[in-house]
Amino acid sequence: MDGHTPGVPAESVTSGGASTADGEGVGPPSAWWRRTRYPTFVASRTISITGDMAALAAITVHIYAVTGSGLAVGTFFLVRALPRALAPFAGAIGDRAELRRLLVLCDVVCGVVFLAIAAVDPQYAVLLCLVFVAESAATIALPAARTMIGRTLPADKLTAANGLLLAITSLGFAGGSALGALAAASWNYRWALIGNALSFAVSALFLSRLGRAEPEPQPDRNQSFLAETRAGLTAIRASPALPPVIIGLVAVAFAASMDQVALVVFVVRQLHAPTVWYGLTLGAISVGVLAASLSAVRWRRVDQESDVFFRAGILAQAAGHLTMGVAPMAPALLVGGVTAGLGNGLETVCGTTLLQRAVDKKSLGTIMGVVLSWSFLANAVGSLIGGNVVDLIGPRWTFCAAAAIMAGSAALALLGQTPRTVADDADNSADGRSSPSSGARDDKEQR
Repeated sequence: MDGHTPGVPAESVTSGGASTADGEGVGPPSAWWRRTRYPTFVASRTISITGDMAALAAITVHIYAVTGSGLAVGTFFLVRALPRALAPFAGAIGDRAELRRLLVLCDVVCGVVFLAIAAVDPQYAVLLCLVFVAESAATIALPAARTMIGRTLPADKLTAANGLLLAITSLGFAGGSALGALAAASWNYRWALIGNALSFAVSALFLSRLGRAEPEPQPDRNQSFLAETRAGLTAIRASPALPPVIIGLVAVAFAASMDQVALVVFVVRQLHAPTVWYGLTLGAISVGVLAASLSAVRWRRVDQESDVFFRAGILAQAAGHLTMGVAPMAPALLVGGVTAGLGNGLETVCGTTLLQRAVDKKSLGTIMGVVLSWSFLANAVGSLIGGNVVDLIGPRWTFCAAAAIMAGSAALALLGQTPRTVADDADNSADGRSSPSSGARDDKEQR
């Protein structure tokens, strides 16, 4: 197969992604979900994430119970995070590989590692080494999954696809964390790890039901991964459409991580409210993310104007964080939380969609790896700086500073040139002009 989605004839996916051979436009989502087997892909990712979060929560509880050391827990999280710094190189692997096989392999590696931990119950140092191996495989799988969506689905289906994936996996994220903590507290943490290994096995089985997702032809098959990663970074600098989106995603991750520290301090120290309001606010943010994700699935306008909704999502997050910062009492935090969650969902779905549409499929994995890596780094630095900022100016002003950073990134996106939407492509096609993607291919051929 030539890398198109399983179950969809190659001729039915147009270059612009706006329609199919049988004249069907966007149509009801259920029709193309069944035809492309996309729910199978979503199910595999959701099962995998649910098991992974259960294992993460269980191991965290176990390490603290055994060592009684916050440093030991922090080192565990550091080891988990280290492979993320190599995400651009991991993305380059996805650009060269057949993605179904690569994702299955990553699931198998993770499953074997967690099964080994459950069977042996290793000492702390060995546990960290095994976790590093599993997280390295997960780092390859993260950009590969997003690349698979961009490589196999038509352009006009990407917003709904990303929205569905974010909505369902967010539920798996929350549910898995709760199950893992329950398993560690009630039984033995190793049961959560066995469950995680089983989840990877089921995920790999689901993925095996999909068709192949072949890589795009590479002009230089002997090019090293380092050279391919450099080429991807060069593509970011060369395209005026990519930096506003990437900067928006990374800057918001930085600002939001500052407020992770500020929120708990604000609830306890300034509002003098029970800590339950901290959890309720996080829950309100999750509700907003879920609502925004589902609106992207069902509301066609989000797909047609994804660049507009990307900017609106950043502004909504700025408004939500500012609302939390000026909240006079704890219940007002929920309003800000829902608003921030709505913005985060729209920004994540639409930002990912814009990148998947704008980037040359040959380097899509590298670009996705760059975004994941930089977002992780921004989150880590923001959390570190956030604690110092809270001590220096207090949580209220920290919220205001984060909102200002978000508003600034939205302004940059407004001033910059974001990737064109599906509606733009349809207008160009109606006027007899080529789509941006085909134009890029033509320019390369001319050069």
